[in-house]
Amino acid sequence: MNKKPTNWIQGMSVAQRKKQGITTVVPPKKTDKKIHYDVGQVDVEVNHSHKNKLLILKMTMENWAHNKGRKYPLDSRRGRLYEADLDRVITLLDIFTKIDDDEHLLTKEEMYEMNVIFKTYGGTRKTNETVDKTIKRT
Repeated sequence: MNKKPTNWIQGMSVAQRKKQGITTVVPPKKTDKKIHYDVGQVDVEVNHSHKNKLLILKMTMENWAHNKGRKYPLDSRRGRLYEADLDRVITLLDIFTKIDDDEHLLTKEEMYEMNVIFKTYGGTRKTNETVDKTIKRT
């Protein structure tokens, strides 16, 4: 069963398109595989590996502890939660260091857990629009 083309250009062969002067436009491939995070008013650019994302999470948590976390004593509920979350992140980073692999190794549950922790401590990921604005200003 032959499928009929949906428009008249798709029905033409490549030779017919060239004869008519019709060129096909291939969308550019996305070469920028970097993501930007705002950690303590500093733009940090990393690739999409889970190890780098965990490093960003650790930096975000340490930044929170030095700024907003000062008002919480370590023996308070919030202080104990911070220590437990930091220990979890450090444990996962140690696993990545021992394996020495930058591929995606976190499970879906671990990724969800890290996202919750990231948002809890005020982590922000910059979108393309905010990255472009910061580049233009400097």
